[in-house]
Amino acid sequence: METTGENLFQVKKERSYISCLVNGCSYGFRHLGLLFRYIWPGLLLTAVFPLPFVFLFAAQNDTVLRKWTELGYLPRMTVKSMRSEIGQCANRSAISVLIDISMLCFVIAGFSLLAMSVFYGISYWWGIIVLLSAFFLFIPLNVVEMQISFSDLPIVECFSSGYGIAFRNYGKLFAFSFLYELLGGLIAALGTIPFQVLLAAGMQGYMGWKMGDGWNLPLLFPLYFLLAVWIMYVVILTVSLVFSFSRCLMWGSLVNEVPAQAEADR
Repeated sequence: METTGENLFQVKKERSYISCLVNGCSYGFRHLGLLFRYIWPGLLLTAVFPLPFVFLFAAQNDTVLRKWTELGYLPRMTVKSMRSEIGQCANRSAISVLIDISMLCFVIAGFSLLAMSVFYGISYWWGIIVLLSAFFLFIPLNVVEMQISFSDLPIVECFSSGYGIAFRNYGKLFAFSFLYELLGGLIAALGTIPFQVLLAAGMQGYMGWKMGDGWNLPLLFPLYFLLAVWIMYVVILTVSLVFSFSRCLMWGSLVNEVPAQAEADR
């Protein structure tokens, strides 16, 4: 489905967090075919080699959302036609990805410290402090990411304005982030079912082999397992792509630069 100029979608408009979540996801899902035709290189390459190509996927995703914010609809796009715009978004998208990676490392460090308190006797308060810090930093940094990805502000100003917006709208952002992560996680979990089934079968086969039983799994089991991992990554990235429209609407609701008179005229 292709949206045209006859039914424009206004991104920068005040909305409730529920409206941002529902309208963004429904819009992304309705245009999934168009998105796949444009973003398939980054999607497939990231599913095979996550770390280097996640930057390409993020740049393509941000380019789509910037175009949507600018035009109010998604035009027909190809990788070739959007190459220059992807290059313009690449640096800002890379910074957003690095923020995500740093927050993930923060959370891993917190749980590692908690585990070390059990096995090595260090104070568990260090793990709690790190996890609480990650929790309180998550929402402001999420807004900073939105500013970097969707606005044209200088990077330093994205941090200062992002923190200001986050603390003024902390309750709304907390509710949105909670539902966003919950629903996205539940839907993405469906794509992990083949991986979980094959992982359990592989572990059971390995335990039986260690106990002296024969290896009863098919010869192509490693190939099936790699295919299940690839499917899992594709589903997770697709869910991320669809839900990113909700993040863009939340950003548009927060910055809402549309004048009140223009709102009334619409």
